[in-house]
Amino acid sequence: MRFKPTQIALVIIGAVLYGLACFATMGIAIGFITLRPAAFIACAWGILFGPWVGGLAAAIGNTFISDVLSGWFGIGGVGGFVGNFMMGFLPALLVKNVRSWKQISLWSGFSAVVCAFFIAGWMSLMKFAPFWVLFATVCASNIPVNVICTPIAVKYLIGRVQKRGLYWREAET
Repeated sequence: MRFKPTQIALVIIGAVLYGLACFATMGIAIGFITLRPAAFIACAWGILFGPWVGGLAAAIGNTFISDVLSGWFGIGGVGGFVGNFMMGFLPALLVKNVRSWKQISLWSGFSAVVCAFFIAGWMSLMKFAPFWVLFATVCASNIPVNVICTPIAVKYLIGRVQKRGLYWREAET
């Protein structure tokens, strides 16, 4: 896969937006896990600009911006890197109708579960915390935001993105 300059710019913009928005809410925490009102950005970015753009923006923003700024950067963040990547990547692949609230909500919620699986699995494997505790808290943090806010963001932005020729499904054809 070869990235176009526009896609690289969108990854950078998305990473900064996602990373700073997640960092801004770091103070709201449930144990190890912070509440993530900005989690929907990963899903919306992927749905609008493509799976690789959304996945990389979420992974980079979470790990190299939010975690670094908060002082949480380390080996424990591997699960967060992979999980957040999947949260930006999966909805882009699975949402076939960008105007369907049901599809966007379903696959954004599903991607939050996959994200939780990777974070909880890695942290459990590293013996930092029990799997089910982390899995439940990450799901509780990400699912409601993704299911509610992603369709709203996509509905608001899709026309503007298409007008500029940036909607990934139309740009590739």
